Amino acid sequence: MMLVLPRKTTLPIEDSDYSKRWRLIKTFVTKLCAETLALEAQISPSRQKQKESNLWQRRFWEHTIKDEIDFAAHCDYIHDNPVKHRLCATAKEWEFSSFHRFVFQGIYPENWGSEQIPNLINDVEFE
Repeated sequence: MMLVLPRKTTLPIEDSDYSKRWRLIKTFVTKLCAETLALEAQISPSRQKQKESNLWQRRFWEHTIKDEIDFAAHCDYIHDNPVKHRLCATAKEWEFSSFHRFVFQGIYPENWGSEQIPNLINDVEFE
């Protein structure tokens, strides 16, 4: 499952070196897509010194899924995120999401989140 947003990317992976995994993903995507994306944000002197682009934020948030309920809550959160950030009106409109695979697999109905507000769990720490 993966979600790509302008300011957020979610990639659940079981990995013993999560930081290295993200470094490799960021390097690959930056080399492959940075020019195509034509980012216009100014690169700070600090990022210039470190030879960093403005495509990625420096930090990431790591969370280990506790159980099936926690997994379902995070899936709902991830798939509702583009709507929350007003990038689209419904989850199915965001083409860069695993939501479409979940619909294809019968996990979500195609109209998930469009007829009613998803029942997101509020006490799970997400951000």
